[in-house]
Amino acid sequence: MSKRETPTIKDVAKLAGVSIATVSRVLNKLGVVNPETEEKVQEAVAKLNYQPNAVARSLKLNRTKSIGILLPEVSNTFFTEIVEQLEHLLSPKGYALLVCSSENSVDEEKRKLSFLLERNVDGLVIIAVSDEGSHFADLDVPLVMLDRKIEELARDVIISDNRQSAYDVTCRLIGEGRRRIGFLGGDPHVHTSVERYRGFVDALTHHGLAVEERFVLHGGMTMKSGYTLMEKALSFKECPDAFFIVNDMVHIGATSYLMEYASREVRHSMAFASFDYLHYAPLLQFCHYAVAQPLEKMAKMAVQILTRRMEGDLKGFPSTTVFQPMIVVMKSSEGASSNGSRPPRFDKEFS
Repeated sequence: MSKRETPTIKDVAKLAGVSIATVSRVLNKLGVVNPETEEKVQEAVAKLNYQPNAVARSLKLNRTKSIGILLPEVSNTFFTEIVEQLEHLLSPKGYALLVCSSENSVDEEKRKLSFLLERNVDGLVIIAVSDEGSHFADLDVPLVMLDRKIEELARDVIISDNRQSAYDVTCRLIGEGRRRIGFLGGDPHVHTSVERYRGFVDALTHHGLAVEERFVLHGGMTMKSGYTLMEKALSFKECPDAFFIVNDMVHIGATSYLMEYASREVRHSMAFASFDYLHYAPLLQFCHYAVAQPLEKMAKMAVQILTRRMEGDLKGFPSTTVFQPMIVVMKSSEGASSNGSRPPRFDKEFS
């Protein structure tokens, strides 16, 4: 072999004095080669600077060792933390992640789905942009729907109990003596948004409080939505001094508007209960209660189910797994009581 030629698996086998099959077993970490032989193979790989040809291997095995991840938007920290968890779990299994954003558009979601399928991904994890799911119905690729459910779509689903959690945090605000509570953000075509609104209404109804329709402000799940909706709410006379907020992005937007434009009196009296407790939550000073979804558990379950499906195990298909989030009381915001649990994600390091 000349210096200009790319080393092959055959060259590695020859230098190590073993069969090509043995080299393949070592490279694929099948764990059926004795340590001495494995060391010889690894030394030969290092000496030759051998790099496995992933394309050739995928053609031979009809597997690419890649997983497609489709998100509504990459700017949403909740979604990127899910991707981080999936990466942490799938990388040791030898999988690479192809992450795409649907940019909160069904048309873009369809286009990005085609992009991933053209690259022969072995499986898909989907956080759907809406309740339109016909393009996910007849795929041959194993698929797990995460965080959001599309009714009547026969796919494995992993979600949180959005309705109960929204009910619980709204009741916490009521427990402080708040009697007028608005609803901020959301999209009637998104499963999580609908369930959270239902939980909000359940709480008010249970306590005999009115749902003030003009302060039920749907209008998106983004930071910009939160900013403009908070502006709209404060433009009305007799704006409530408490809001349930549909997610963390809307929460940040609403907080930004209050900090920039609201009077000191409004800022002092305002209280939020919000879905999602992420690493920056203590900085959101109007939040009294936050719903912390178990991201690690949700990602772990997604990987477990997806791995089984990729191996051909269809037992229990389609499955629905529902996790119970926990309510975090923001003590710095004078929440009514504490559940005594340590807030999640403080073991995370940030550069």
